[in-house]
Amino acid sequence: MDIQDISLSRINLSQQVADHLEEVILSSPTSRVSEKLPSEMKLAKQYNVSRPVIREAMKLLQERGLLTLKNGSGAYITKPETNTVMHAVNRIMQVDHISAEELTQVREILELSSVSLAVKHITDKQLDAMDTILTQFADTSLPLKNRVALDEAFHLAIAQASGNELLVMFIGVLTSLLRDYMGKGILVSGGIEDAIKRHREIFDALSRRDAQAAHQAMADHLKMSSENVKQFDKQGKRVQKAN
Repeated sequence: MDIQDISLSRINLSQQVADHLEEVILSSPTSRVSEKLPSEMKLAKQYNVSRPVIREAMKLLQERGLLTLKNGSGAYITKPETNTVMHAVNRIMQVDHISAEELTQVREILELSSVSLAVKHITDKQLDAMDTILTQFADTSLPLKNRVALDEAFHLAIAQASGNELLVMFIGVLTSLLRDYMGKGILVSGGIEDAIKRHREIFDALSRRDAQAAHQAMADHLKMSSENVKQFDKQGKRVQKAN
């Protein structure tokens, strides 16, 4: 890795090193994923700082999802995972007091765009994968955790069929943040059966490459899911008052 024109002030050195390294990684014309960074000693010499400063900079880049630190081996460039973005968004939501309702509104916008794009680009192989997910999802005896995981997988598969990688990441983040929400929707009476039915309607519309039907099926699913969650929350409040 070629690192040139380094000029650092003496304030927040580790932050500055991390920012500069991030710029070098992201500005590369070719993918650097899996590339090993120079040793701590070499980086310390290049940046004219101590090894502890470099070590702290590496930790910052690891938190940003750009590095994997391997004991005895060194630091390797990696691609940020969905969980990295999810944790960042979750912190922003808490600091700015963003409600679950606002999150579901954004989800609706993205999910409807996702299914509309998927109709145009979906392959038979992707349909087969979705069918497998829904076959497992139809098992009414599934534990809640497994059912929510399959629910996530189905919506993520639609995003992947859209052909837009950024959309895949965003929907992956949103569904991860909404796991509890999705669980509530299938815990109400008839929630599981409704979810099975509506997921299959979305799938059938995608199979026919029917854009209008797919959009409507997704809209209906998200609307009913929201109503089921509200019903679950009301039931919870009634239980609390009774106690």
